[in-house]
Amino acid sequence: MSSTARTIFYLPKAEMFAEPLPYHTHAVPLDFSTVLYPGIYLNQSELNTKRLSEAKSLLLKTPPDRLLRPVPSSDGPPYWSAIVYEHAGTTTVLLRTEIPRFATHYREMDEQGSSVYYAISPGNRAWDTDMSTCQSGYFLTGGAGPNALWRIARNQADALNRQVLTLYPVVLTPTLAMPRFDTVPNQLRTFLTRHFEGFQHAITRNAPLDAIDRANNLTEGVLSYCLTLVSETPQSTLDSMLRQAKKILEHPGEGKQFPLTYYGYNLAQTIRQLHARLHESQSVGQGKSIRPEVGLNLTVTVSELLVDVGLGNY
Repeated sequence: MSSTARTIFYLPKAEMFAEPLPYHTHAVPLDFSTVLYPGIYLNQSELNTKRLSEAKSLLLKTPPDRLLRPVPSSDGPPYWSAIVYEHAGTTTVLLRTEIPRFATHYREMDEQGSSVYYAISPGNRAWDTDMSTCQSGYFLTGGAGPNALWRIARNQADALNRQVLTLYPVVLTPTLAMPRFDTVPNQLRTFLTRHFEGFQHAITRNAPLDAIDRANNLTEGVLSYCLTLVSETPQSTLDSMLRQAKKILEHPGEGKQFPLTYYGYNLAQTIRQLHARLHESQSVGQGKSIRPEVGLNLTVTVSELLVDVGLGNY
């Protein structure tokens, strides 16, 4: 059997988790303060409504295939770290429990059909491969769908060569649409995902200027996607891409597959013009400062743009 420090058990009869005693054949219940999360790994291409729904149903499986055990993180909130355990079959566990009111007396019982989990070592997992190609994925840990998504920030090994993942939340505000980037080509999907998540973090950190900047970058990606669908080569700036889009919109029938409507065009222009006010010559230099709530209220504008072009839904 593996080292006691790398092993935990799930005891279905007792409905509890336990860990082996060092240098002993017995196991004892985990302390009630210990938190274990079932986890389903999702790569970037799996962030769609169907796959999230499937993953959430898998979290209800007993015993779960994978567990995340939180450990102290040097990064601090909202980051957290966890040791990753994977299901490795069943075994019989000799469970030792204290008899109430008699701290020196114990009860022992066989727990047959108990699930055994081993802490994994770094490497040879899907998330390791994805991170090596700068395609960091996510863990779904339960709860309300995408609100329980955590992106992997770092993977490393502790002194016992157990893999420790550092994660941070993918927080979707109530007014922010759920992205649907699965139909977008890989390179552009990576760009859209990075700036969508950056936009979310800016909103949750109450960083309005960063939110405006991220929204502008995200809009550039959206326009690039729309123009590519009608065999147009996207220009280098959002302003020039909007000029391209306007020509297509003004000639009905020539861009039959063009997903951007006049409504979406005006949303994109709002984001572009707001971003332009961040520049010294057009904002501070002319006394046109931006109120924080304007940037933080972009959740509706960004969401409506994503939904308009088919890259998001509520």
